[in-house]
Amino acid sequence: MSAISPECTVVLQIDGLHIAYRRLVLRDWTTAISAGVTLVCDEEGESKTDFLRLLAAELPYAAGRLNFQGVAQHADMSAYRQQVFWIEPSTAEYDEFTVEGFFSLQASRYAGFDQAALLQLIDGLALESHLFKQIQMLSSGTRRKVWIAAAFASGAALTLLDDPLAALDKSSALFVLSRMAALAQAGQRALVVGDYHAPANVPLAARIDLSLMTSA
Repeated sequence: MSAISPECTVVLQIDGLHIAYRRLVLRDWTTAISAGVTLVCDEEGESKTDFLRLLAAELPYAAGRLNFQGVAQHADMSAYRQQVFWIEPSTAEYDEFTVEGFFSLQASRYAGFDQAALLQLIDGLALESHLFKQIQMLSSGTRRKVWIAAAFASGAALTLLDDPLAALDKSSALFVLSRMAALAQAGQRALVVGDYHAPANVPLAARIDLSLMTSA
């Protein structure tokens, strides 16, 4: 993992982590996730999603601590999850919701949800014509744009995105990259991106290569 500069704000501290889940194997692993954009990658592409699920409190770990600005994941799961945005791209959990209904649900979950930012995201990702459609009716690319719009608008201090550019048209991909770059420069939220390659023209706070870490 690349070093974190001293001036970066630590959002999530991981200490002495032990986990063995499928290909995700970490032993006595300690690191910090800072504000800005962190890339999580691995050669096989199988561990990065599980790593994001770990950060989202969806996977149990054998030992260690995940501490979000004074809130330990194991001690107060509800408070921890209120600060984390994560939706697995392939989920069917929201299929019955309309896009508008889904956004309303996310707004009720996150105290810092930014409605003005959501309107900009809807416009930038060309989602306006889909607002009253059920999510199950959308293409995979449009569904992903819905998740991404909610992620950026959520205001969650720890925001997790898996393969955010997959299935996106060029215009939408460039728009998402511009939002990533803006978040990186703002230095207030931590965006952890699971992908095979670093996002173009987006400054990284850190890079976690799980193909190296899982053998440690």
